[in-house]
Amino acid sequence: MNPSFGTSHIRDMTSIFVDKSAELRDVLMSRLSSEEGEDEVKLDILSYLSRATLDIIGLAGFDYSFNTLANEEDGLAKSFKKLFQPGGGFPIAQLLKAQFPILRSLLRFDQQSKCADDVHRRMTEIGKRLIETKKEEVKQQKSEGSLSPGTKAKDLLSLLIFSNLDDMADASKALTDDEVLHQIPTFLLAGHETTSTATAWTLLSLADNPEVQKRLRDEILNINTESPTMEELNSLPYLENVVRESLRYHAVVSGVIRVATEDDIIPLDKPFVDTTGKVQNSIMISQGDTIYLPIRYLNTAPSIWGDDGKSFNPERWNTAPKETSAIPGVWGSQLTFLGGPRACIGYRFALVEMKALLFFLVGNFEFKLAVPVEDIGRHPGIVTRPAVLSELEKGIQLPLVVRPFVRDA
Repeated sequence: MNPSFGTSHIRDMTSIFVDKSAELRDVLMSRLSSEEGEDEVKLDILSYLSRATLDIIGLAGFDYSFNTLANEEDGLAKSFKKLFQPGGGFPIAQLLKAQFPILRSLLRFDQQSKCADDVHRRMTEIGKRLIETKKEEVKQQKSEGSLSPGTKAKDLLSLLIFSNLDDMADASKALTDDEVLHQIPTFLLAGHETTSTATAWTLLSLADNPEVQKRLRDEILNINTESPTMEELNSLPYLENVVRESLRYHAVVSGVIRVATEDDIIPLDKPFVDTTGKVQNSIMISQGDTIYLPIRYLNTAPSIWGDDGKSFNPERWNTAPKETSAIPGVWGSQLTFLGGPRACIGYRFALVEMKALLFFLVGNFEFKLAVPVEDIGRHPGIVTRPAVLSELEKGIQLPLVVRPFVRDA
Protein backbone atom coordinates (compact mmCIF):
# COMPACT_ATOMS: atom_id res chain seq x y z
CA MET A 1 0.00 0.00 0.00
CA ASN A 2 2.92 2.36 0.56
CA PRO A 3 3.34 3.27 -3.15
CA SER A 4 -0.27 4.57 -3.17
CA PHE A 5 0.84 7.28 -0.74
CA GLY A 6 3.99 8.23 -2.62
CA THR A 7 4.86 11.76 -3.66
CA SER A 8 3.76 11.37 -7.28
CA HIS A 9 0.29 10.17 -6.30
CA ILE A 10 -0.12 12.89 -3.68
CA ARG A 11 0.81 15.41 -6.38
CA ASP A 12 -2.04 14.05 -8.53
CA MET A 13 -4.47 14.29 -5.61
CA THR A 14 -3.57 17.89 -4.73
CA SER A 15 -6.21 19.24 -7.10
CA ILE A 16 -8.85 17.43 -5.01
CA PHE A 17 -7.51 19.00 -1.81
CA VAL A 18 -7.49 22.42 -3.46
CA ASP A 19 -10.94 22.18 -5.05
CA LYS A 20 -12.59 21.04 -1.81
CA SER A 21 -10.73 23.67 0.23
CA ALA A 22 -12.02 26.32 -2.20
CA GLU A 23 -15.52 24.89 -1.84
CA LEU A 24 -15.21 25.13 1.95
CA ARG A 25 -14.20 28.78 1.54
CA ASP A 26 -17.29 29.38 -0.59
CA VAL A 27 -19.57 27.61 1.91
CA LEU A 28 -18.23 29.77 4.74
CA MET A 29 -18.56 32.94 2.66
CA SER A 30 -22.17 32.05 1.91
CA ARG A 31 -22.83 31.38 5.58
CA LEU A 32 -21.34 34.74 6.56
CA SER A 33 -23.23 36.66 3.88
CA SER A 34 -26.52 35.20 5.12
CA GLU A 35 -26.10 37.12 8.39
CA GLU A 36 -27.52 40.51 7.49
CA GLY A 37 -25.81 43.42 9.20
CA GLU A 38 -23.12 41.18 10.71
CA ASP A 39 -19.53 41.29 9.51
CA GLU A 40 -18.47 38.36 11.67
CA VAL A 41 -20.14 35.15 12.86
CA LYS A 42 -19.46 32.58 15.57
CA LEU A 43 -19.14 29.16 13.91
CA ASP A 44 -18.23 25.64 14.97
CA ILE A 45 -15.28 25.42 12.60
CA LEU A 46 -14.63 21.76 13.43
CA SER A 47 -18.00 20.77 11.95
CA TYR A 48 -17.18 22.45 8.63
CA LEU A 49 -13.69 20.98 8.50
CA SER A 50 -15.00 17.49 9.20
CA ARG A 51 -17.39 17.74 6.26
CA ALA A 52 -14.63 19.03 3.98
CA THR A 53 -12.16 16.27 4.86
CA LEU A 54 -14.86 13.59 4.48
CA ASP A 55 -15.49 14.89 0.97
CA ILE A 56 -11.75 14.88 0.28
CA ILE A 57 -11.13 11.30 1.41
CA GLY A 58 -14.22 10.21 -0.54
CA LEU A 59 -12.80 11.57 -3.79
CA ALA A 60 -9.09 10.99 -3.18
CA GLY A 61 -9.62 7.63 -1.51
CA PHE A 62 -12.38 6.08 -3.59
CA ASP A 63 -13.42 8.50 -6.37
CA TYR A 64 -16.71 8.70 -4.47
CA SER A 65 -18.62 11.93 -3.83
CA PHE A 66 -20.06 12.22 -0.32
CA ASN A 67 -20.77 15.89 -1.08
CA THR A 68 -21.29 16.72 2.59
CA LEU A 69 -20.17 20.32 2.19
CA ALA A 70 -23.23 20.89 0.02
CA ASN A 71 -25.45 18.49 1.98
CA GLU A 72 -24.73 18.38 5.70
CA GLU A 73 -27.61 15.92 6.16
CA ASP A 74 -25.62 13.11 4.52
CA GLY A 75 -26.26 9.90 6.46
CA LEU A 76 -22.65 8.82 6.85
CA ALA A 77 -21.53 12.29 7.94
CA LYS A 78 -24.27 12.42 10.58
CA SER A 79 -23.32 8.93 11.79
CA PHE A 80 -19.68 9.98 12.12
CA LYS A 81 -20.70 13.07 14.09
CA LYS A 82 -22.71 10.97 16.53
CA LEU A 83 -19.91 8.44 16.84
CA PHE A 84 -17.36 11.07 17.86
CA GLN A 85 -19.61 12.80 20.39
CA PRO A 86 -18.81 11.87 23.99
CA GLY A 87 -21.43 9.76 25.73
CA GLY A 88 -23.00 10.76 29.01
CA GLY A 89 -22.56 9.00 32.31
CA PHE A 90 -19.88 6.55 33.39
CA PRO A 91 -18.54 4.73 30.30
CA ILE A 92 -18.43 1.32 31.96
CA ALA A 93 -18.96 -0.58 28.69
CA GLN A 94 -16.03 1.17 26.99
CA LEU A 95 -13.77 0.59 30.00
CA LEU A 96 -14.63 -3.12 30.14
CA LYS A 97 -14.03 -3.55 26.40
CA ALA A 98 -10.71 -1.73 26.61
CA GLN A 99 -9.56 -3.99 29.44
CA PHE A 100 -11.03 -7.25 28.11
CA PRO A 101 -10.94 -7.47 24.29
CA ILE A 102 -13.13 -10.59 24.29
CA LEU A 103 -16.04 -8.41 25.42
CA ARG A 104 -15.83 -6.09 22.39
CA SER A 105 -18.08 -8.31 20.29
CA LEU A 106 -20.46 -8.98 23.16
CA LEU A 107 -21.13 -5.60 24.76
CA ARG A 108 -22.90 -3.78 21.92
CA PHE A 109 -25.83 -2.28 23.85
CA ASP A 110 -24.34 1.13 24.74
CA GLN A 111 -25.00 4.18 22.55
CA GLN A 112 -21.39 4.43 21.39
CA SER A 113 -21.43 0.82 20.17
CA LYS A 114 -24.72 1.36 18.37
CA CYS A 115 -23.27 4.39 16.59
CA ALA A 116 -20.12 2.43 15.71
CA ASP A 117 -22.25 -0.43 14.33
CA ASP A 118 -24.24 2.03 12.21
CA VAL A 119 -21.06 3.62 10.82
CA HIS A 120 -19.58 0.17 10.11
CA ARG A 121 -22.75 -0.95 8.31
CA ARG A 122 -22.82 2.17 6.14
CA MET A 123 -19.09 1.94 5.32
CA THR A 124 -19.41 -1.75 4.46
CA GLU A 125 -22.35 -1.10 2.12
CA ILE A 126 -20.49 1.71 0.38
CA GLY A 127 -17.25 -0.29 0.32
CA LYS A 128 -18.75 -3.34 -1.34
CA ARG A 129 -20.29 -1.22 -4.09
CA LEU A 130 -17.05 0.66 -4.62
CA ILE A 131 -14.90 -2.47 -4.84
CA GLU A 132 -17.13 -4.14 -7.41
CA THR A 133 -17.34 -0.97 -9.50
CA LYS A 134 -13.63 -0.24 -9.27
CA LYS A 135 -12.60 -3.80 -10.12
CA GLU A 136 -14.64 -3.71 -13.31
CA GLU A 137 -13.31 -0.25 -14.23
CA VAL A 138 -9.69 -1.25 -13.61
CA LYS A 139 -10.05 -4.54 -15.50
CA GLN A 140 -11.62 -2.80 -18.48
CA GLN A 141 -9.03 -0.02 -18.57
CA LYS A 142 -6.16 -2.48 -18.21
CA SER A 143 -7.53 -4.64 -21.02
CA GLU A 144 -7.75 -1.54 -23.21
CA GLY A 145 -4.24 -0.51 -22.22
CA SER A 146 -5.53 2.84 -21.00
CA LEU A 147 -4.55 2.43 -17.35
CA SER A 148 -1.18 2.14 -15.68
CA PRO A 149 -0.06 3.18 -12.20
CA GLY A 150 0.35 6.95 -11.98
CA THR A 151 -1.90 7.74 -14.94
CA LYS A 152 -5.67 7.43 -14.58
CA ALA A 153 -5.77 5.53 -11.30
CA LYS A 154 -5.50 8.49 -8.96
CA ASP A 155 -7.76 7.48 -6.07
CA LEU A 156 -6.29 5.17 -3.44
CA LEU A 157 -8.79 2.35 -3.93
CA SER A 158 -8.14 2.15 -7.69
CA LEU A 159 -4.39 2.16 -7.06
CA LEU A 160 -4.79 -0.61 -4.49
CA ILE A 161 -6.98 -2.71 -6.78
CA PHE A 162 -4.65 -2.11 -9.74
CA SER A 163 -1.67 -3.28 -7.67
CA ASN A 164 -3.69 -6.21 -6.38
CA LEU A 165 -4.63 -7.38 -9.87
CA ASP A 166 -0.99 -7.09 -10.90
CA ASP A 167 -0.08 -9.36 -8.01
CA MET A 168 -2.55 -12.10 -8.94
CA ALA A 169 0.26 -14.26 -10.25
CA ASP A 170 1.60 -14.42 -6.71
CA ALA A 171 -1.20 -15.34 -4.32
CA SER A 172 0.92 -14.42 -1.31
CA LYS A 173 0.92 -10.76 -2.38
CA ALA A 174 -2.70 -10.43 -3.48
CA LEU A 175 -5.41 -9.16 -1.13
CA THR A 176 -8.83 -10.76 -1.05
CA ASP A 177 -11.90 -8.59 -1.59
CA ASP A 178 -12.59 -8.80 2.16
CA GLU A 179 -9.07 -7.57 2.92
CA VAL A 180 -9.50 -4.67 0.52
CA LEU A 181 -12.91 -3.95 2.07
CA HIS A 182 -11.34 -3.77 5.52
CA GLN A 183 -9.00 -1.01 4.34
CA ILE A 184 -11.93 1.31 3.57
CA PRO A 185 -12.92 2.09 7.20
CA THR A 186 -9.24 2.78 7.93
CA PHE A 187 -9.00 5.19 5.00
CA LEU A 188 -12.25 6.91 5.99
CA LEU A 189 -11.56 7.27 9.70
CA ALA A 190 -7.82 7.95 9.60
CA GLY A 191 -8.09 10.04 6.44
CA HIS A 192 -10.76 12.48 7.52
CA GLU A 193 -11.14 12.83 11.27
CA THR A 194 -7.45 13.26 12.12
CA THR A 195 -6.85 15.98 9.52
CA SER A 196 -10.02 17.92 10.30
CA THR A 197 -9.20 17.88 14.01
CA ALA A 198 -5.55 18.84 13.46
CA THR A 199 -6.59 21.75 11.24
CA ALA A 200 -9.16 22.89 13.80
CA TRP A 201 -6.52 22.92 16.57
CA THR A 202 -4.27 24.91 14.23
CA LEU A 203 -6.96 27.54 13.69
CA LEU A 204 -7.44 27.77 17.46
CA SER A 205 -3.74 28.53 17.94
CA LEU A 206 -3.83 31.05 15.10
CA ALA A 207 -6.85 32.75 16.70
CA ASP A 208 -4.97 32.83 20.01
CA ASN A 209 -1.84 34.23 18.29
CA PRO A 210 -3.07 36.91 15.86
CA GLU A 211 0.46 38.00 14.96
CA VAL A 212 1.24 34.48 13.76
CA GLN A 213 -2.04 34.40 11.84
CA LYS A 214 -1.23 37.71 10.13
CA ARG A 215 2.26 36.62 9.15
CA LEU A 216 0.92 33.38 7.70
CA ARG A 217 -1.79 35.23 5.78
CA ASP A 218 0.75 37.66 4.36
CA GLU A 219 2.84 34.75 3.07
CA ILE A 220 -0.18 33.00 1.57
CA LEU A 221 -1.36 36.15 -0.22
CA ASN A 222 2.03 36.47 -1.88
CA ILE A 223 1.18 33.37 -3.91
CA ASN A 224 -0.93 34.76 -6.73
CA THR A 225 -3.00 31.69 -7.57
CA GLU A 226 -6.36 30.13 -6.79
CA SER A 227 -5.06 26.65 -7.62
CA PRO A 228 -1.77 26.08 -5.81
CA THR A 229 0.17 22.97 -6.71
CA MET A 230 1.74 20.63 -4.18
CA GLU A 231 5.11 22.24 -4.88
CA GLU A 232 3.72 25.73 -4.28
CA LEU A 233 2.12 24.70 -0.99
CA ASN A 234 5.35 23.05 0.13
CA SER A 235 7.39 26.10 -0.88
CA LEU A 236 5.82 28.33 1.80
CA PRO A 237 8.28 28.26 4.73
CA TYR A 238 6.05 29.86 7.35
CA LEU A 239 3.12 27.62 6.44
CA GLU A 240 5.51 24.68 6.91
CA ASN A 241 6.53 26.06 10.32
CA VAL A 242 2.92 26.53 11.43
CA VAL A 243 1.89 23.02 10.36
CA ARG A 244 4.93 21.44 12.03
CA GLU A 245 4.35 23.38 15.23
CA SER A 246 0.64 22.62 15.39
CA LEU A 247 1.14 18.91 14.81
CA ARG A 248 3.87 18.89 17.48
CA TYR A 249 2.05 20.99 20.05
CA HIS A 250 -1.46 19.58 19.67
CA ALA A 251 -0.65 15.96 18.65
CA VAL A 252 -4.22 14.86 17.92
CA VAL A 253 -3.23 11.28 18.74
CA SER A 254 -1.83 11.71 22.25
CA GLY A 255 -0.38 8.23 22.49
CA VAL A 256 -0.54 4.68 21.17
CA ILE A 257 -0.28 1.21 22.68
CA ARG A 258 1.99 -1.53 21.39
CA VAL A 259 2.26 -5.14 22.53
CA ALA A 260 5.63 -6.90 22.49
CA THR A 261 5.66 -9.95 20.22
CA GLU A 262 8.89 -11.25 21.77
CA ASP A 263 11.25 -10.67 24.66
CA ASP A 264 13.50 -7.68 24.14
CA ILE A 265 15.64 -5.03 25.80
CA ILE A 266 14.96 -1.32 25.26
CA PRO A 267 18.12 0.82 25.59
CA LEU A 268 17.71 4.17 27.33
CA ASP A 269 19.12 7.54 26.36
CA LYS A 270 19.37 8.47 30.05
CA PRO A 271 19.72 6.00 32.93
CA PHE A 272 17.30 5.99 35.84
CA VAL A 273 17.32 4.70 39.42
CA ASP A 274 14.74 1.95 40.02
CA THR A 275 12.75 1.31 43.19
CA THR A 276 15.57 -0.82 44.62
CA GLY A 277 18.13 1.96 44.19
CA LYS A 278 19.89 0.38 41.20
CA VAL A 279 20.86 2.42 38.15
CA GLN A 280 19.25 1.04 35.00
CA ASN A 281 20.47 1.76 31.46
CA SER A 282 17.80 -0.34 29.75
CA ILE A 283 14.36 -1.83 30.28
CA MET A 284 13.69 -5.53 29.84
CA ILE A 285 10.33 -6.40 28.34
CA SER A 286 8.67 -9.78 27.89
CA GLN A 287 6.49 -11.14 25.12
CA GLY A 288 2.94 -9.91 25.66
CA ASP A 289 3.93 -6.80 27.63
CA THR A 290 1.88 -3.69 26.84
CA ILE A 291 3.88 -0.55 26.10
CA TYR A 292 2.41 2.95 25.95
CA LEU A 293 4.10 5.46 23.64
CA PRO A 294 3.34 8.99 24.97
CA ILE A 295 3.39 10.96 21.73
CA ARG A 296 2.22 14.29 23.11
CA TYR A 297 4.59 14.12 26.08
CA LEU A 298 7.60 13.48 23.81
CA ASN A 299 6.41 16.24 21.48
CA THR A 300 6.35 18.83 24.26
CA ALA A 301 8.88 17.68 26.88
CA PRO A 302 11.00 20.66 28.05
CA SER A 303 14.05 18.37 28.23
CA ILE A 304 13.80 18.04 24.43
CA TRP A 305 12.11 21.25 23.29
CA GLY A 306 13.31 23.75 25.87
CA ASP A 307 11.42 25.82 28.40
CA ASP A 308 8.78 26.83 25.84
CA GLY A 309 8.12 23.24 24.74
CA LYS A 310 4.54 23.50 25.99
CA SER A 311 3.90 26.71 24.08
CA PHE A 312 2.84 27.28 20.46
CA ASN A 313 5.80 28.86 18.69
CA PRO A 314 6.29 28.31 14.94
CA GLU A 315 9.57 30.21 15.10
CA ARG A 316 11.23 27.26 16.85
CA TRP A 317 11.47 25.47 13.51
CA ASN A 318 13.93 28.03 12.18
CA THR A 319 16.50 26.43 14.50
CA ALA A 320 15.01 23.29 16.05
CA PRO A 321 16.78 22.01 19.19
CA LYS A 322 19.46 19.41 18.42
CA GLU A 323 17.80 17.04 20.93
CA THR A 324 14.89 16.58 18.52
CA SER A 325 17.11 14.67 16.11
CA ALA A 326 16.95 11.70 18.48
CA ILE A 327 13.16 11.39 18.13
CA PRO A 328 12.61 8.38 15.81
CA GLY A 329 9.67 9.87 13.93
CA VAL A 330 8.99 9.39 10.23
CA TRP A 331 8.50 13.16 9.77
CA GLY A 332 9.22 16.53 11.30
CA SER A 333 11.57 15.59 14.18
CA GLN A 334 8.50 14.59 16.21
CA LEU A 335 6.47 11.48 16.94
CA THR A 336 3.11 12.70 15.59
CA PHE A 337 3.12 10.22 12.68
CA LEU A 338 5.10 7.62 14.66
CA GLY A 339 8.12 5.90 13.14
CA GLY A 340 9.43 2.57 11.92
CA PRO A 341 7.41 -0.03 9.97
CA ARG A 342 4.18 0.95 11.79
CA ALA A 343 4.46 4.66 11.01
CA CYS A 344 1.48 6.42 9.43
CA ILE A 345 1.71 5.70 5.69
CA GLY A 346 -0.63 8.59 4.91
CA TYR A 347 1.41 11.39 6.42
CA ARG A 348 2.26 13.03 3.08
CA PHE A 349 -1.43 12.97 2.16
CA ALA A 350 -2.36 14.61 5.48
CA LEU A 351 0.31 17.31 5.26
CA VAL A 352 -0.59 18.55 1.78
CA GLU A 353 -4.32 18.35 2.56
CA MET A 354 -3.83 20.38 5.73
CA LYS A 355 -1.76 22.99 3.91
CA ALA A 356 -4.42 23.35 1.22
CA LEU A 357 -7.13 23.88 3.85
CA LEU A 358 -5.08 26.51 5.68
CA PHE A 359 -4.14 28.21 2.39
CA PHE A 360 -7.79 28.91 1.57
CA LEU A 361 -9.06 29.51 5.10
CA VAL A 362 -6.33 31.82 6.42
CA GLY A 363 -6.02 33.54 3.05
CA ASN A 364 -9.72 34.47 3.02
CA PHE A 365 -10.83 34.78 6.64
CA GLU A 366 -9.78 36.19 9.97
CA PHE A 367 -10.26 33.94 13.00
CA LYS A 368 -10.76 35.13 16.58
CA LEU A 369 -11.42 33.32 19.83
CA ALA A 370 -15.12 32.87 20.58
CA VAL A 371 -14.43 31.78 24.16
CA PRO A 372 -11.31 32.18 26.32
CA VAL A 373 -8.66 29.74 25.17
CA GLU A 374 -8.59 28.28 28.70
CA ASP A 375 -12.21 27.20 28.17
CA ILE A 376 -11.22 24.89 25.31
CA GLY A 377 -10.46 21.40 26.59
CA ARG A 378 -8.99 18.28 25.04
CA HIS A 379 -11.59 15.51 24.94
CA PRO A 380 -9.71 12.20 25.21
CA GLY A 381 -10.09 9.48 22.64
CA ILE A 382 -8.14 7.85 19.83
CA VAL A 383 -8.25 11.33 18.28
CA THR A 384 -8.15 14.17 20.82
CA ARG A 385 -10.91 16.60 19.89
CA PRO A 386 -11.75 20.05 21.25
CA ALA A 387 -14.71 20.79 23.50
CA VAL A 388 -15.84 23.89 25.40
CA LEU A 389 -15.40 23.11 29.10
CA SER A 390 -18.28 25.37 30.11
CA GLU A 391 -20.56 23.76 27.50
CA LEU A 392 -19.72 20.07 27.73
CA GLU A 393 -23.38 19.21 27.18
CA LYS A 394 -22.92 20.41 23.58
CA GLY A 395 -20.28 17.78 22.94
CA ILE A 396 -17.35 18.08 20.57
CA GLN A 397 -17.02 21.56 19.05
CA LEU A 398 -14.60 24.38 18.34
CA PRO A 399 -16.39 27.73 18.13
CA LEU A 400 -14.43 30.55 16.52
CA VAL A 401 -15.45 34.02 15.41
CA VAL A 402 -14.98 34.18 11.64
CA ARG A 403 -15.00 37.23 9.38
CA PRO A 404 -14.01 37.69 5.74
CA PHE A 405 -10.54 39.12 5.23
CA VAL A 406 -10.58 42.26 3.12
CA ARG A 407 -7.34 43.37 1.53
CA ASP A 408 -6.33 46.99 1.84
CA ALA A 409 -7.14 48.95 -1.27
